[in-house]
Amino acid sequence: MALDETFTSPDGTLSFRYPTGWTVTDTMDEQYRDTIHKTWTLSDTDGQDVLALTVRSWTAPAGPPPLITVLPQGAVPGVLDGLGTPSQAIVAATPGQSVGGNGSLIYGLAAGTGADTTLFDLRWGNDYLLSFSGIQELGPNDQVDLEAEAEQFAASSRFRNEILPIIQSLTASSPPTPGEANNSVESETPADPPGELSASTCVGAKYTYENLQGVTCDEAKSIMQVTMDTGEPAGARSHITPDYECYESSDVERTEGSPQKLCWALGGDGSRGDVVLEANYR
Repeated sequence: MALDETFTSPDGTLSFRYPTGWTVTDTMDEQYRDTIHKTWTLSDTDGQDVLALTVRSWTAPAGPPPLITVLPQGAVPGVLDGLGTPSQAIVAATPGQSVGGNGSLIYGLAAGTGADTTLFDLRWGNDYLLSFSGIQELGPNDQVDLEAEAEQFAASSRFRNEILPIIQSLTASSPPTPGEANNSVESETPADPPGELSASTCVGAKYTYENLQGVTCDEAKSIMQVTMDTGEPAGARSHITPDYECYESSDVERTEGSPQKLCWALGGDGSRGDVVLEANYR
């Protein structure tokens, strides 16, 4: 399949080629304090999401689910990993983080040495992580042969002729400085809802809430309680409802100045929007 179209990031540092008729959508453009998180999603002509290109500020790894098989698929010469080695494309399988949960196939950009088991977060300069990957959910990990599924997918025409050439077309020049990256993010201050907003800090039974954005003190308490009590676990430290995601920072993140908990408003597609509150244990 011919790769006749080219996507280039607004700052010109990243680009990849893709087929005519496929679309690239800006699905996340988030700034919080001195960090950024940007994602562009590539979809095929049927509207199926195939790959996501993500840049986010570097944080210590949070303990990703294990990979039980890793199948190298060739070099990505336009991108160097953190050791200065040309990166590679891989197909891998993961059982997830719970027994009987759904396993997944993951494919995309990886460290060229193969030594980095987080793999899909490639160190980009000193300040950022870069990923260009896709995922397909499989059945329960105790019922599916994950290794066989990975091998079958890696050998498929869909991957070999459509997806792999796109991954290998990615190029990454030197990343922007953190100041340049933050300045390139356009942010809008949400309009105040009807009624009086609380002060930027309020105290609940368990937490002190700070930097409330568009929510009252009572709303902040409700968001935290409902999300943590009824939300679905997501990853190592997040809970998610249809409207909000609340995340508990790691010890390393706290020593670097992050609050103990952060909550984001979620868009209709589940993507993170604005941070609505920070919270610390009393």
